[in-house]
Amino acid sequence: MYYNSINNKLNVKKFYDVFFQNIPKNKTLFFPFKIPILNNKFINYLKKLDYLNFSFEISKLFLDSISDEDLYNILYKSYNSKKIVKLEDLNTNNYLLDLNNGPTLTFKDIAMIPLSNLLNFFSLKNKKKNIIFCATSGDTGAAANNSFKNFNNIKIFTFYPFNMISNIQRKQITTLKSKNIFNYSIIGNFDFTQYFVKKIFENIKNNKNISIVSVNSINWFRIIMQLIYYCYVSVKNINIEKLDFVIPSGNFGNALSAFLAKKMGFPIGKIIPSTNDNFFLDNYIKNNKIENLMLKKTICPSIDISIPSNFIRLVNKNFFNKKVINNINNDIYSDKIYNKNIINSIEYFYQKFNKIYDPHTIIALSSLFKENFKNQVAVSTSYPIKFIFSIKKIIPNIKIKTNIKNVFFLKENYKIFSQNFLVLINSIKKNINV
Repeated sequence: MYYNSINNKLNVKKFYDVFFQNIPKNKTLFFPFKIPILNNKFINYLKKLDYLNFSFEISKLFLDSISDEDLYNILYKSYNSKKIVKLEDLNTNNYLLDLNNGPTLTFKDIAMIPLSNLLNFFSLKNKKKNIIFCATSGDTGAAANNSFKNFNNIKIFTFYPFNMISNIQRKQITTLKSKNIFNYSIIGNFDFTQYFVKKIFENIKNNKNISIVSVNSINWFRIIMQLIYYCYVSVKNINIEKLDFVIPSGNFGNALSAFLAKKMGFPIGKIIPSTNDNFFLDNYIKNNKIENLMLKKTICPSIDISIPSNFIRLVNKNFFNKKVINNINNDIYSDKIYNKNIINSIEYFYQKFNKIYDPHTIIALSSLFKENFKNQVAVSTSYPIKFIFSIKKIIPNIKIKTNIKNVFFLKENYKIFSQNFLVLINSIKKNINV
């Protein structure tokens, strides 16, 4: 499999180079030179496989620089004997895809765990230390810290916006005891935090001793691991010709993964990313209009993002090219649910299904039930305990049972930084050399 920069078709790379370069020199993103299209015979073969073997067959289409045996061992270590995805009935011909069965109770675990095992494999092979930078709007940081904790040859620096994620999301990030984890709380919103991390990549480069790696969704391996569960669910669980997926969308990586699964030939219909009051994506897809509005804080912190970085992979630089827009509209629709409606819907769906859903999943459910469509799947991306304080303001007497409550009794470890990049980068360089 070959990759290139989305705005420079001559910048051809193999997976290993893309994995460690992170961002092309023209500061865009990498994308496959050609998306593999599977025939019906191969897809029918895949139907018979469990999730571990299914993920092996799909991921090896995108990877080089690693043997099939090593790749399988990495996936076995990541997925063996674990419930990865669960499809639940909502009503007649509509479903909920539960992706929250990992250790940090978010869909981010599904990609982050094999990513940590792959990076550790490469690190031992090339005998270099790896420095990870992770910008998070909530769940990515918890999944990354948990996945990479205690690796001797890996250090992880996690950045999150100060007072812009839930208390439990923050505690999941900051209470892990491991010498290789460094947490930075940046005063500002997620867009600013993500901008800081991009500047860090410009100031700290790979050398003979260390490799710098991003574990955000600019990392192509994460997209690979996410598209697999859309491929899997579309052929394994129900006898329906095509499924639509309604996806709460922040940086667009999850929706992009569903789009790629469809392009590979899997039976997927509409892909419907749904946003909140920060509706850059909805505005562009529906109205071909770009508005970089002031970011608003909502009950859904993980999608409080203005411009989703992965959307650039879909449109390239041709934002207003009619052919590009028409091609997108053939596959990708959109929706938005305002914050006040999300708050009202938490109690509504509790009454309807006698179950609490996290605010991000509520966005997907609300979009699904706005129209009387069939064969739609609302994607659940996080677990409600992470937002228990917000939910209790709406349903005061609710109780959610989970062992995550122990984070309240653990000491937090993080530093708060202002928007002074020089101070931040000096702190990082100091900790890299520790």
